[in-house]
Amino acid sequence: MTAQLLISELTAITQESKRKNADLRNAAEQSLQDIKNLPNTSEAQLAAGIDVQLKILQALPSLLQNYADCLNGELLQNVLQVCFLLFGSKTSVVSSTAAATLQQLLVSILEKVSSEDASQKSLEPVIVISINDESVSLRNAALDAYTLLNDLCLVTEGQRPKSLASASISQSFGLELIESMVAGHADTVSSHPELISVIRLKLMPSLIKIISERVSFPTTVRAMRLLPIILGPMLSVLPSECEVVLSLLNHMLDQDAAVPWKRALCLEVYRTIHAEPALVRSIYTTFDEVDGRRNIVRDHLSSLVRLSGEKPAVIGLGHQSSIPASDSQTEDDSNEQAALQAGGVAGVIGIAVTVKSSMAPGISVQWSSMRVPCIDQLDKSEAPSIPPAYVYTLALTCINSFSEGLARFLLPFTMPSDIKGKRKGRPSQAVEAEKEANVNSGDDGPVEERRCVVESQPFQGAKQPVNPLSLEKHVLYQQIRISAKMIETCWPAVLAASSTFLNAALDTHYYHALVRSFQKFTQVAGLLRLVTPRDAFLTTMGKNGVPPAVISAHSIANLTGPTSDRPGPKGRTNSLNMSEMSLTSSMAGSSDVSRQSLDATNAQLSTRNLLCLRALLNLGIALGPVLGEGWSIVLETLQQADMIISQSPGLKRQQAGSGVRKSNSMSNGTDANDYGSEISAVEIAATRMLESTVDLSDRAFSDFIVCLKGLLSELDGLSEPKTHLTKDELSLALPNVQHRRTSSYTPSGFTAVHTDQRGNSFVIETIGRLVDFNTERILLGDPLQSGWALVTDLLVDIVDVQISDSEVRMKASTILSNIVETTSSPTIPAESKDEVRRRGLLIMSSQVDILHRHVNMQSKILQTCDTDIHRLLLTTLRAVLEQYGDSLIDGWRVVFHVLASVFVDPSSGAGNVFSSHDFERPRVVHAKSANLVRISFASVQLICSDFLASIPQSCIRTLLSNLHSFCAQQDDFNISLASTTLFWNISDYLWDGRDNLSLVHFLQADRNGQEKLDEVGAEESVADLWVFLLLSLVNVTTDPRLEIRHGAIHTVFQIFEAFGRKLQPGDWIVCQDMVILRMLMANNRCYDHERNLDVQTQHETLRAWNETVIVLLHGISGVYSRYLRVILPHPIYEKKWTLFMNELQNLLDRKTFSVDAAVYSTLSKSLACCERGGSNVDRLMQPIWTLWQNDNPVKKRTVVTQGSRDSERFFLAYLRCLADMLRLSTDDVTLDQVKVVLQQLRTCLQGSNTDGYVADLDTLTGFQSQTLECIGLIHADKKGVPTEIIRCLAFFVKFAFDQRHDSTGTRTPTFIAFSKSAMGMLKDYCLKFMNEEDVYISGALTNAVESLAVPIEFKYKWKLEGKKPSTWSKSTNVVIPLLTAAIPVVRTHEKSDQEISLFWTAVNRICLGIISALDSSDIAPTQIADDEVFDIRAYSEVRDLITPSLGSADIEDIVRRDYTKAIFKYSIIHEPHPDDLPRSGEELLQALKSVHIGRVQNLPPSPREKMSYVLLDELFDLVAVHDSSLERIKLAQAAAPYLILRTGLVIKAYVLDQPLRGRMPAPNSQRRELLHVLRKLVQLRSEPMAIPDAPGVTSRFRKHLHRLYFLVLKASGISRKDEEIQQAFAAVLGAVGQDFGIP
Repeated sequence: MTAQLLISELTAITQESKRKNADLRNAAEQSLQDIKNLPNTSEAQLAAGIDVQLKILQALPSLLQNYADCLNGELLQNVLQVCFLLFGSKTSVVSSTAAATLQQLLVSILEKVSSEDASQKSLEPVIVISINDESVSLRNAALDAYTLLNDLCLVTEGQRPKSLASASISQSFGLELIESMVAGHADTVSSHPELISVIRLKLMPSLIKIISERVSFPTTVRAMRLLPIILGPMLSVLPSECEVVLSLLNHMLDQDAAVPWKRALCLEVYRTIHAEPALVRSIYTTFDEVDGRRNIVRDHLSSLVRLSGEKPAVIGLGHQSSIPASDSQTEDDSNEQAALQAGGVAGVIGIAVTVKSSMAPGISVQWSSMRVPCIDQLDKSEAPSIPPAYVYTLALTCINSFSEGLARFLLPFTMPSDIKGKRKGRPSQAVEAEKEANVNSGDDGPVEERRCVVESQPFQGAKQPVNPLSLEKHVLYQQIRISAKMIETCWPAVLAASSTFLNAALDTHYYHALVRSFQKFTQVAGLLRLVTPRDAFLTTMGKNGVPPAVISAHSIANLTGPTSDRPGPKGRTNSLNMSEMSLTSSMAGSSDVSRQSLDATNAQLSTRNLLCLRALLNLGIALGPVLGEGWSIVLETLQQADMIISQSPGLKRQQAGSGVRKSNSMSNGTDANDYGSEISAVEIAATRMLESTVDLSDRAFSDFIVCLKGLLSELDGLSEPKTHLTKDELSLALPNVQHRRTSSYTPSGFTAVHTDQRGNSFVIETIGRLVDFNTERILLGDPLQSGWALVTDLLVDIVDVQISDSEVRMKASTILSNIVETTSSPTIPAESKDEVRRRGLLIMSSQVDILHRHVNMQSKILQTCDTDIHRLLLTTLRAVLEQYGDSLIDGWRVVFHVLASVFVDPSSGAGNVFSSHDFERPRVVHAKSANLVRISFASVQLICSDFLASIPQSCIRTLLSNLHSFCAQQDDFNISLASTTLFWNISDYLWDGRDNLSLVHFLQADRNGQEKLDEVGAEESVADLWVFLLLSLVNVTTDPRLEIRHGAIHTVFQIFEAFGRKLQPGDWIVCQDMVILRMLMANNRCYDHERNLDVQTQHETLRAWNETVIVLLHGISGVYSRYLRVILPHPIYEKKWTLFMNELQNLLDRKTFSVDAAVYSTLSKSLACCERGGSNVDRLMQPIWTLWQNDNPVKKRTVVTQGSRDSERFFLAYLRCLADMLRLSTDDVTLDQVKVVLQQLRTCLQGSNTDGYVADLDTLTGFQSQTLECIGLIHADKKGVPTEIIRCLAFFVKFAFDQRHDSTGTRTPTFIAFSKSAMGMLKDYCLKFMNEEDVYISGALTNAVESLAVPIEFKYKWKLEGKKPSTWSKSTNVVIPLLTAAIPVVRTHEKSDQEISLFWTAVNRICLGIISALDSSDIAPTQIADDEVFDIRAYSEVRDLITPSLGSADIEDIVRRDYTKAIFKYSIIHEPHPDDLPRSGEELLQALKSVHIGRVQNLPPSPREKMSYVLLDELFDLVAVHDSSLERIKLAQAAAPYLILRTGLVIKAYVLDQPLRGRMPAPNSQRRELLHVLRKLVQLRSEPMAIPDAPGVTSRFRKHLHRLYFLVLKASGISRKDEEIQQAFAAVLGAVGQDFGIP
């Protein structure tokens, strides 16, 4: 192997020096020749030498590990010397192994030093050396480390080592060895002065020289890798050297100070430093805080500022942030889920959208970073290619890490120790957001230590974040002070650099990281109460959230555009409206006006602007308790953003769900849905900011309100706030805030935009949300300090201003209404309720007075606004009822009058709603406003559900009248429908605690009971009120709207269902007469009225009234099914029942299947509750029977064509009614009645065969099941009835097979499951009444057998089958027990020959169906095999039943002949030649003597081969001699010709086919059949009387052989080649010879 390497190297040298160096070429050629002349053993010797070297290297680490105590000093130096010598080997594997071994040994040496330090008490020093004029005692391991580190530094500098004999290594490898030695044990090195001395005197000068000079890339990289190792633990012991190195690194960051790759290495070192915040603080403490030393940290950040702006084109610096040029396509697909946190708050970007793309490359993860940092590329001999933006990426990372490190250290100190771990309830918004922020940012510390914490005196436990600088006794206070000092001195540089990158082209990753670090720096500055940097950073964030250019563009547009172009309340299409109150939906009198627009690209906010805006809002959450006047920056920025979005062209507001705004078009290519999602995310952040105000102290909360109020422009007509507080009181309550503060921050620099009405709307909406979140504070706190006075006085004044911007007034009124509603909260302490409610009522009173002053206003807009305010007052009334309704006693009539005022005629809702005595006439009520109706009805619902017990009985009728008006009004369908259900509530209240309401007195009144109702006065009885309630609902059932009618009907019957058990029979008579019959008559009257109208919609209208009467009948059936037995005993009920039947007959006259079905369903359910017997039931039965019998279903179908489903329902109901009548009928049902019933059943069955398909292959339809049930209910114990039932069931069995299914694809019922069920019933009836003579004489039994034969005959022909068993197998299983019982009985009864023949013909059909299998080509072979087994078993059972009964003399010979012919036909296994079968008119056996050409092809056997053999054996058995009875002789005579023909066909086929085959044997199946036939012929002893005698033949039992002798004789001469067949034929000939005496 070594020789080959040498040869390849020398060959390469020869080629390279061919022209340039002749001497070198000659020497290389001579060496090649010498190597080739070496003996073969030299290669093996060389390989053995390498193996020895490798084994030596492998043994050295183990040697040091196992003998560490002994291996030191000179021995250790010898070991290292071996490694150095082998490292110089030309063999790469040896050299690399030696290098690895060296590194391992050096690391183990420092490990020994660490172990030696740990056990220093047990070890004595071996030497004392002088370091910096100080004596240092060294032990063995420390001495070795000192010696080796010193030698390594010397060797690295190219000097001669002191301890090692010789060591020649490159500078880069030497640095690499030093790194491996020091990296893992930096703390150990820093604790040893001798090692520090070596580093100070030898290593650091070398590193400084390498870094400052132009050295190769590998050496520089290894030198740079040592810097983080030294700067960390050795900063305190090497301050001067570290200062020089750090200053040098800062210097090299300048543009022309170093090559790009060296600048990148410097920044990578700083990136490592910034990753350790404690190290940054140490550097700042060591240098920046010490006079006379360089400001390392500040200089470094200044360098980053200069670096960030040195090449604007590279980073795509512009007026605002953009997307890098090649990153714009991927921006849409990125998942912008970076957390925007501000210490305590984070906002998560939900969906990424595209912002404006920059033409510059910019900074992106794709091309601005390196997969492997330069400092880690140890395998490179040359400097790698550095991306142009890589250094800027590193600078950005350093800035982010600097801010992140400060936040990570300072935020935990904001939580005092007594708060940690004690929060068990819901955390504040800041705490929750902080948790989200740290999860997304990857911070390591526990979440509890990073939450914002509190002190001071807040509102109900909400506390103020602690200033870490106040923790002077904390053990880390000095570090806290240093961090604060760093922020105070370095914030300008951080702000400058961050501002540069905020306007550069960054991809999503870097932009989010920058925003996150910017947030954290701002937060820690705010928590440290550093106002100047805090406000500066907030201002910068605000400018990036709402760029000045965008604000200026919109401001100019507002100034130059005409005033009329500005939108009204509904013109605002989109905004950052944080309120979820849909106020604009109720605004009337405004129209959308087109707004003058600018270039959308320049005048719209990008998603990155929205990102910064969210960051600013999150900072507001985190710093809210200490923000003070800084709220102006946050709120003013938010207001500007809201204004821009609301005025941006192309944006349309679409509220869906939680109020997400979406834009339909964006000129800069932004996806509309994504942009809307970003706006929604900002809304969520703003909402969370307002929620966080709950945790503010009263003073901080007042600061927020005052700053918010300062954003409100002066409205026309708005005077100075007329607060109830004096100026002195206000200044006392808010000593540190002014009434109006002019913000020091103006994002746009142009304040004229505040005059826009949208700005005022934003302020009011924000106040509304603020009140929602701080309700408890405002209600329970001191009105002078909690913000009550500031908020309410401002809002009341706005409501009083007569301005065209109705939206502002409306929103102010809405907020006030919300405040009033909250004053009734049950959570308010009892001692504060009166005062709080008094303040709330004062607010309501103020608004009412304002509306009263505006009565005479002519402006339509103002009238509309006042109407909306009126609506809010109605809503407030409902809120008052919710809270005080249970205690309100007097004043209910006023409440009902107010509720009824929403109708055109208020009196229609407050008194007797019926001006006449006709409760059945439809009535319509008109309302003033649908919106007012809805609000008023909400109060009615509340009263009916919660406060009925508080209403005086004298006011109940007024409430019922109101409810009826709400039902009859046409403006709101849902209210009409809901009103019907409220009647049930009142009925339940009237019945509460009562067991009876006597209605008997109504029986003496007029039929409609109206006189009695008119007589009652103010002291109405409960019974009168209840009847009035029911009559009101009866009137609603005539409403022209279908659903309203149905709702009223349902309510009536729900009332009957709930309280019917408490009614007496007389009460039920009243209810039926005044309610049930009245509803039926009213429906019939309305139906007739509509039918007489000649309109195009008549059909639909009539169908709707039919649907109503169906619902009505359904309810009646429910009442009768429960209470008919209670009503029946009443003496006058028969008369009422007659009236009811007359109404039902009127319904049947409509000739509509659906109505008719409902009629019979009602009758069926009514009868279902009755018990059999009794005179009361008999009184009901006769009219029902007459109705049922006269309503023939066939006649019904011929009158009118209805839907198939309706007809099926009708048939089902028709039969159910029959079933109930049969159940209740006594035993005197006549045969004629049974015939009528059965005929009707047949008619219904035939009529049900419509196109209404239902799946009835496996299960019965309801109609089919009901049909069979009706048959089962017929009393069959009378003569003639079983016969009729059996005939009917036989008809049902074969009905499915008599159908002609439409080939056009129309789906019809199959009746398969019905046929199967009928089979079972047929068997049961036949077996039960088998001994009835009439069953046989009438032919019913024969009909039964014939019907069962039909499915067996169809077998595979019938394709409609469901689950197993199939129809033919089911029929087979049914017919066998039937025949088992019937055949013995049939033989004993005297019947005519024709009847007997018909019966046995039917039996023959059964047998034929069992043994046949026609049309089986598409049946699976496995299925055929299974069916064959089943049929063989069935045939065996049937054969045993009919043999020998089939041979009876009473049976015609043709029946037996048909039976044996069928056996012959289906016993054939191989299809015979057509010439071998007898032709028409020819003798049966004549064809056996014909001659034709044979066949040589393989004939396939029968698919049911086993069945064929069974039938063949049956033929032999029929001909065989048994008892020589007359029956047996007749069967043998019928079977003998077919047996001879069957066996002759097999022998003849052999005689004609085999000679053509030559030496080829016969096919197996044919050969098997031939052998079977020959054996059976020999075994057969035929019936002597079965075959006629032949001349000259004296045989008695072998006559069949004589008929076949000529064929056997021919075949015996052919079969000599097949020994088995030859022997079989020989046996036949032998039997012939023995029996016939033939030689």
